[in-house]
Amino acid sequence: MRSLPVSPNLTWEKSPRTKRCKTATYVSSRPQSESSNIELRELWSEKPSEQYRSANMSNSEQQLLKTGATTPEGLKTQYRFPPARRTRPSLGTASAPEAPSAASGSAGPSTAPKTRPRGRFLIAVLMFAACSGGLMTVWDSLLRYKAYGVVTGRLINVSAPMDGVLTAVLVREGEDVRQDTQLATVHDLEYEQRLARIEDEIKVTEATLHAEIARVQWEGQVQETEMTRALAEFHEGAGAVHAESGALGVIRNDLARTQALIESKAAKEQDLLNQTIQEEAQTEKLAAIQQALNVLKFRAESAAKIPRLGSEQVAPLAAKIEMLLNETERIRQWLAQGDLRAPVNGKVLSRHHPAGECIRSHEPLFTVMEEGSLEIELFLPQDMTDDFGVGDEVRLKIEPFSELVPCTVTFIGSEHRQPPENIEVFYRKSVKLLPVRVRPAAGYAQDRRMSVGAVARLPFTGFRG
Repeated sequence: MRSLPVSPNLTWEKSPRTKRCKTATYVSSRPQSESSNIELRELWSEKPSEQYRSANMSNSEQQLLKTGATTPEGLKTQYRFPPARRTRPSLGTASAPEAPSAASGSAGPSTAPKTRPRGRFLIAVLMFAACSGGLMTVWDSLLRYKAYGVVTGRLINVSAPMDGVLTAVLVREGEDVRQDTQLATVHDLEYEQRLARIEDEIKVTEATLHAEIARVQWEGQVQETEMTRALAEFHEGAGAVHAESGALGVIRNDLARTQALIESKAAKEQDLLNQTIQEEAQTEKLAAIQQALNVLKFRAESAAKIPRLGSEQVAPLAAKIEMLLNETERIRQWLAQGDLRAPVNGKVLSRHHPAGECIRSHEPLFTVMEEGSLEIELFLPQDMTDDFGVGDEVRLKIEPFSELVPCTVTFIGSEHRQPPENIEVFYRKSVKLLPVRVRPAAGYAQDRRMSVGAVARLPFTGFRG
């Protein structure tokens, strides 16, 4: 609504009751003059003069009046002002003039029509909605249900036994897995480098072992040759001894025959002397040959007693290679634990790290819920401990299921304890409650909407023994 022009000597006061102006009071800031009285009379008169109307209308309003699109009364209805209030004059200030009556050409003082107060209905609606919402919250949180619980299950955290890099993730959250299904791959760079060093050391040790075997074989052949030669020389010396012994026997026979001839004076003394000298020489030769034969015999026996080179010389290298092979096998078994596999049949609930991250040993990488282990743990006040028994059927309200979920009581705890944090707000502070486990029906337990951590509510009408 467009504001009416007001004289510079007048001030406009708004009523504090509402934002819209309900009453208006004009107070003169200086002694009142005749022109001010005329202007006020023109302002509050039912039929203002043409001169005042034209002077205080905008160009668009004057154009509407000229074209006949509207009338002065139609324009007047756009501005509804209540009559001015009388104000008590202060010192040095003239009071505001009263509304003219007969001088302005009207029968009496003009009164603005009463306007309907606006905004009260909206405030009442908002207050009603707020109260209704508060009542519904209190009803739904404290009065509608008599016990609360949490959907749980047998959760298994799958982790790697070593520090390393998570190179591959093979499953997604919510995926069903079977036992021994590979979930991810973790590489331990330290053990992989250690395995590479051991494999290189095995290659060097194998080369050394082959060289040692070749040396032992050559030395064994040399020993065999020496022993064979010693035996040959011994047998040759033995043959020479036999030959010289035979020659000595012939010489002794000749000497005996010559002695017999000399006794019969059929031989000369010179022949006997020559044969005696031959006998002595042959005896000394035979003794020398026998002494050489003894030496050859000792050499042959010594060569036969020398230990043969074989496994004893290469046994340390062979043992070292076996030790390194066993070490590589242990490292490979350790690295094989980096292939993380599902320990049980179940569902992957969460994945804690993406591929490419460095992880610590025994840091959880996956959370797997075992198949068929989904349960709901209710926490009952002490006065309700006798209301339930194993095998009883209860119906719980679990979001987002629109209907009540049928469940069967499978376990009743023997010790009171505090509820989890997410349902602690529904009970008194520091209160201890009795845990009761219930198992939902098969159709609901396998439903993906039945998520671990969801809040279950037991209504007053949800128990049926």
